[in-house]
Amino acid sequence: MFLLLSSSYFPLTAEDDTYRRAYIIIAMVIFFVNHFIQFLKEKLPLRIVCISIDFLLSAGFGLIFPKDGGLLYLIFFGVISTTIFLVIDNKRILFAFSICFIVSWLIISFEKYTLTKDLSIGNNLISFSFVVYGAIVGSLIRNLLRARETISTQYVQLTASHKALSQAHQQLSDYSKQVEDLTAIQERNRIAREIHDTVGHNITALLVQIQLAKELMKIDVKKGVEVIEVCEKLTRKSLEEIRLSVRTLREEDSGQLSFIPSLREMLSDFSAVSGLETTLDIIGDPKLINTSLQHTVKRVIQESLTNAKRHGLATIYKVSLHISEHRVMVEIFDNGQGTKNVVPGFGLLNMKERIEEHGGEIHFEGKVGEGFYINISIPLKQVQWSSMEVRG
Repeated sequence: MFLLLSSSYFPLTAEDDTYRRAYIIIAMVIFFVNHFIQFLKEKLPLRIVCISIDFLLSAGFGLIFPKDGGLLYLIFFGVISTTIFLVIDNKRILFAFSICFIVSWLIISFEKYTLTKDLSIGNNLISFSFVVYGAIVGSLIRNLLRARETISTQYVQLTASHKALSQAHQQLSDYSKQVEDLTAIQERNRIAREIHDTVGHNITALLVQIQLAKELMKIDVKKGVEVIEVCEKLTRKSLEEIRLSVRTLREEDSGQLSFIPSLREMLSDFSAVSGLETTLDIIGDPKLINTSLQHTVKRVIQESLTNAKRHGLATIYKVSLHISEHRVMVEIFDNGQGTKNVVPGFGLLNMKERIEEHGGEIHFEGKVGEGFYINISIPLKQVQWSSMEVRG
């Protein structure tokens, strides 16, 4: 463009006008070298220097050809203004170039007026509006390119975030499955120890009693019958323990019943096989309790049920759930034998560990002849999302 505009000044010069022809040739050479340098290196300081050289050469055409060239130099200014507002966004530099454009235009216009006594205000304003139009176009193109670059960057970031989120979701799913598997394994191991410690002990005692009954039947039939009755009680007790353990495993595998129905069924089944009268009171919305905590509460109630019958010989068992937005309170009472000094055994320690895993507290209290009390308090954890975290 600059070479084409420069060559258009040749017809405006006489053949013997060496000075002006030399300026045109030199300007064309400098324009070519100048833009070749800009093409090779896109550093901003170098571009500002090169644009300044283009501006000085273009203004030179206006000063050297004030009468013959007309307003052709303003086309140079229009191209330069487009370039400046396209590659530069520093307001101070843009303001400085704008002042230089206006001053040069006024100087060249004054020079032309002194030579021709013609201001050509209309033509000057129309031509100068071309310079302003070039600046607006350059600014719009720069904003468009910047917007495209921003969109491209955000797309890359969004793609990376989506990929990372997908990986995190997959990891979370894997971790959740591992936690479920570990919880199931832990519960199965606990039930296995229960069976070994209770049923195994009862079976061992049963074998001893059976051997004793065999010997007594030879000597004293009455005593032998009494021993057989003891064997029957041990057998029933062992069968009860096995049924409870198997029912627990079946409930974990099926996962069909929700929290409250499964809790009621557990209490009802235990009452049916043990003769223990059970009651359940619920205050609040059970849906506020998450699945993991539901499992813990149920297992604690199950443990206390077993202890109430096995160790306390209770006939009445009561459990109350008080559920609020921030906390779950569980109160358990049985009318068993009670105890003056509570010494936690395997069952009570297991209950304590389960509650403390959720940041809760558990207290045991026993009174001889009045029963056993368990008070549990568990905070309900709340998850809160922040818009600032999402932006980060």
